Amino acid sequence: MATFLHELIRPAAELPEAEVCIVGLPLDFGTVLERGRGGAVGGPVAIRHELRRYHKTYNLEHDISLEHMRIADVGDLELHHTDHAANHDHIRERVGQLLRTYPRVIVLGGSHDGSYSSVRGLFDAGGGQAVGGINLDAHADVKDRPDISSGTPFGKLLREGFVAGARFTEIGLHSNLNTREDIDFLHEQAAHIVPLAHVQKEGMELYLTRALSRATSAGPAFVSFDVDSCAEAYAPGVSAPSADGFTPRQAVEVAFLAGKNEQVRLFEVMELNPVYDRDHQTARLAATVITAFLTGVAAAAGARDAGRR
Repeated sequence: MATFLHELIRPAAELPEAEVCIVGLPLDFGTVLERGRGGAVGGPVAIRHELRRYHKTYNLEHDISLEHMRIADVGDLELHHTDHAANHDHIRERVGQLLRTYPRVIVLGGSHDGSYSSVRGLFDAGGGQAVGGINLDAHADVKDRPDISSGTPFGKLLREGFVAGARFTEIGLHSNLNTREDIDFLHEQAAHIVPLAHVQKEGMELYLTRALSRATSAGPAFVSFDVDSCAEAYAPGVSAPSADGFTPRQAVEVAFLAGKNEQVRLFEVMELNPVYDRDHQTARLAATVITAFLTGVAAAAGARDAGRR
């Protein structure tokens, strides 16, 4: 029996069938376009490093073992084209293929503009119907600009009809990091907004459960977790750090609940920037979040199997 999580992760060529598939998006050009600090291109490598180091297959909190889970890893996509849009076309095509092959896909990022194309891949795999989703982030990322940047992915997805506004929720937005225009746009789209202060006052589970219910009410959905949604004390290694934010406990809650919902087919951990990390602290948090998602997947499988008996 496998004791460590890394024992379960195998190259996708060895696992044509698996419960989960991991793919890395080594991107940071979209962050640079926003005049942010570069370095998120190394995010996927840093997360994998921490996944290999610490985490075990048994979860004490939920009394769940992952030891029978199959986890395929296709590695990082080749995103070295000089044409930024061409890299995004490749992300869309490849993530769409993976979602047609595997029930769940975990994306390791990489700047948040990657979500523009990974979510379009989910749209394609689902037959071309608008999808639901959740963005956990300090920033709304809905700027109305032609660039495919880390500040535009969800605005583009909503404007272009890939995401259904009524099934989309922004959780954790900071009070002074978003413009009135962006918030007005989200209201126009019938999207839902949960400011960070509301989560801090009433807890994560309440708002995430509601958001998941909306997102998955009519089909597949995504959950995109920007590591900069966590306070800088916990996550210094991100592209745009903030003094305030989620705690690691709240981040783990997000991932576990997302994993338990089988309609969440795409789960992303974005904007890890190892250049600015401290003793791998942020990468370790990202790996902990992914492990919590996998634990939720295992919990859902256990509940499904129990229901068949």
